[in-house]
Amino acid sequence: MMTLIDWLLDNIFVVFILGAFISWIGKRIKTVEETVERTQQQEQKTTVVVTEVEPKVTTRPVKKVQEQMTVSQPAEEQHKKTKQLPTHPLVQGVIFSEVLGPPRAKLPYGRK
Repeated sequence: MMTLIDWLLDNIFVVFILGAFISWIGKRIKTVEETVERTQQQEQKTTVVVTEVEPKVTTRPVKKVQEQMTVSQPAEEQHKKTKQLPTHPLVQGVIFSEVLGPPRAKLPYGRK
């Protein structure tokens, strides 16, 4: 027992290198385990999403899907019309002056 302690004290540099190497191996194994757990969790999440989506799609009757398509087409056209700018030039001028005006950082900021 005494010879082991003497050898360790005489070769402290070797002991330090072995300790650092063992620590590095431990950290490496831990990171590999964490990445494996993350990939397993991601796979479980994707399978849960797929199982939730598939029953909803397969349980719909075909007639309801066709009715929704015919109803949604005029709604999309109305939605496109509301996104257009007004045609009156005065209104367009006010909008563009706000958009193209000086940035807020350049304007004075008064404290009350």
